[in-house]
Amino acid sequence: MTSLADLVEVSRGVGESSSRRAKIGAMAHFLRRLEADEIAIGVAYLAGEARQGRRGVGYALIREARTASVAEAPRLTLHDVDTALDQIMETSGRGSIGQRTQLLSALFARATTHEQEFLVRLLLGELRQGALEGLMVDAVAAAAELPVNEVRRVAMLAGGIAAVAAAVL
Repeated sequence: MTSLADLVEVSRGVGESSSRRAKIGAMAHFLRRLEADEIAIGVAYLAGEARQGRRGVGYALIREARTASVAEAPRLTLHDVDTALDQIMETSGRGSIGQRTQLLSALFARATTHEQEFLVRLLLGELRQGALEGLMVDAVAAAAELPVNEVRRVAMLAGGIAAVAAAVL
């Protein structure tokens, strides 16, 4: 199981680098280490998107949920986060705002400060690390040792790079 902390560290390194080649190399190396059922999650997060989208999660909900404590040590996995986001996004109807706040608060309570910062930016669509989908296509191609043009074409046909990455890695 890959920890969220590992992904956050890669994201931070990619954000700090100005070299396109270094960014692609770091992401490709990380993608090669993912288990098969983590690939779509890891690719989506590094591309700055929650797999579930951002529906129903905004500044107010995050501000309310983030009053929780901070974990001292990293223990969240990519699957933990993905499962929590599934639950949050599936919550609807009467009382759903309170339920979403509780679920997000529980997730934040299990996250370190750096993980919380990453999750907030991910959920708000503000992950600025220079690794959006275009660069992710190059990283997937490098990790799979496939021509970039082929991966780019298939990603366009498939509607995104996450599904392509899961198929080729």
